[in-house]
Amino acid sequence: MEGKKKWFALYTRPRFEKKAFDDLVKNGFEAYLPLYKTLRVWSDRKKMVEAPLFSSYCFVRIDPKFYLEPLKAYGVVKYVWFDGKPVPVPEKEIDSVKILCGSMLPLEYASLDLEPGQKIRINHGVLKGLEGEYIEKAGKNKILVRVNSISHALMVTIDPAYLSGQ
Repeated sequence: MEGKKKWFALYTRPRFEKKAFDDLVKNGFEAYLPLYKTLRVWSDRKKMVEAPLFSSYCFVRIDPKFYLEPLKAYGVVKYVWFDGKPVPVPEKEIDSVKILCGSMLPLEYASLDLEPGQKIRINHGVLKGLEGEYIEKAGKNKILVRVNSISHALMVTIDPAYLSGQ
């Protein structure tokens, strides 16, 4: 049964990502909510907080025949759909996001309207094994990792000595 499970992207109410994630976990689902640290500024203070990497999205790993169950979680609106069915998120995309979030490197959100670049693989460091596209932006070497199933991407600056072409 474990082999039948797939990752799916859930769309949540705005700013309900953490509540939806907590409710999914509380109800026994394997869920993933990518977070990053950011400085939030209020009129009276500044504070480092963990914020969702993808606004209004979290991920759940389930057997597709039980796809209705996670929709009952607090704050969950619907699945990301294509052609009348929930779209599975490839395990490789989830693994790439986990590697990037665990790297503690500064991340940058990028839209998917960029031209595809050279396919690369990272050979050294905390991101070893990650695959993506090489992009040079404002004179900095960056790698773009696409999460196509939800039309998002992440960019991270990296030393070109760590890269190899594919």
